[in-house]
Amino acid sequence: FVFMKKVKFILRYFRYLLAAKGKHSAQAPFLYSFITKVLNAKKEDENCKKIETLRKELCISKQIIQITDFGAGSSINNSKKRRVKDVAQNSAKNAKFGQLLYRICRNFKPKNIIELGTSLGISSCYLAKANPNAQVFTFEGCPETAAIASSNFKKLDIENISITLGDFNNTLTSKLEEVDGVDLVFIDGNHQENPTIAYFEEILKFTNNESIFIFDDIHWSCGMENAWNYIKSHQKTTLTIDLFFVGIVFVKSELSKEHFTIRF
Repeated sequence: FVFMKKVKFILRYFRYLLAAKGKHSAQAPFLYSFITKVLNAKKEDENCKKIETLRKELCISKQIIQITDFGAGSSINNSKKRRVKDVAQNSAKNAKFGQLLYRICRNFKPKNIIELGTSLGISSCYLAKANPNAQVFTFEGCPETAAIASSNFKKLDIENISITLGDFNNTLTSKLEEVDGVDLVFIDGNHQENPTIAYFEEILKFTNNESIFIFDDIHWSCGMENAWNYIKSHQKTTLTIDLFFVGIVFVKSELSKEHFTIRF
């Protein structure tokens, strides 16, 4: 079963590579600017180096934690007891995508950021460090990973992150009602079709014309591809970008409704 899942995933990746285009295919000024200033501006700064040093420490940690998972779980390790280093290596977004989150925040300067799925807090650190004036509201279902994330924030002197613990279905709406609008959303939790669509629909009620959604693992399964197709065709979305491992969604009404698959 796991082998077949991997084969299907590889086939989806080849399909993406065949469809993906480079930056020179972008005609629209907004998209061209996004590709050149954000996607391809791969310059690591001091903040990114500190986060990657922290990741290296986590990747050798032999600490064992109890995993509480309300979502689809891991395709690599579904055990309830896991070593921190395995979570760091398999669940955290890698440096390339962490730094993409960082550049998106640097470029668009979102004030209120929602992250579904804190894990060990690596991506939360990228979101928070990119704009110290932003508030990052991150949600996590597992108390033990959240505790490690919390200590990681302290290690990097980050004070603009708050963690909400529990099942997203019980915590998301009440927190959204407290927050004064949502400017950036990173959905990296649950990884199932219906919940992903439900979170998108719910958060959409609190967004504005400048809001950006980033979805993790859009090709992780047939269900996630269905969710991604639903989101792309939604009446509120305009420009959508498929980078295979993540999907980026703009709701700016002045943009044409277009979908791009871009090599990254």
